Amino acid sequence: MPLKLEYFNLKGVAELSRLILAYADEKYEDVRIPFDSWPAKKASTPLGLLPVLVLENGEELSQSAAIARYLANKFGIAGKTDEEKLLCDMVVDTIKVDMWKLIAGLHFEKDESVKAQKIVEVTPKITEFMQRLEKFVRGHDTVLASGFSWADIALFNAVNDLFPVGNLQLDPGLTKLHAVVERVRAEPKIAAWLAKRPVTGL
Repeated sequence: MPLKLEYFNLKGVAELSRLILAYADEKYEDVRIPFDSWPAKKASTPLGLLPVLVLENGEELSQSAAIARYLANKFGIAGKTDEEKLLCDMVVDTIKVDMWKLIAGLHFEKDESVKAQKIVEVTPKITEFMQRLEKFVRGHDTVLASGFSWADIALFNAVNDLFPVGNLQLDPGLTKLHAVVERVRAEPKIAAWLAKRPVTGL
């Protein structure tokens, strides 16, 4: 049986895995669980949360970063050395842990005045993270000197899918990061996924 990725009908924390699967041209089942169906399904999931990756043998595993890291290793884009893998993990964790918690809450803020104030507070913090990450871009248009990796995809996912939640823009002066983002955007299989994926908010 093919891989199955279960999540809500959102980009959210599952989109990095979807982008990796698209890049790998891997056939999988993209299961989008309606919010009203979640309470009944929750108890049957490994950790009571989504996403869930169902492996070819039927085993179900969870945690978004663990799933994305597994896929990156499976498809050969996790880094070629232990040191490259560490660099990828550092970039991805900065995005999925530190930056995500700053930005994602903006999506759920209903009070526009409160949201505007939070954006003011969040923007310099995100800018600083991106300035620091710029220094770790080792290739011409890839994080790793050895070539394309899931760190590149994670940066694209942040700028393309997460930043709009807070009306954030990537500083034009961060030319290395811009090159990485545009390299990912130009990947044919990723571009094909972006053109056909469901239109959602976060």
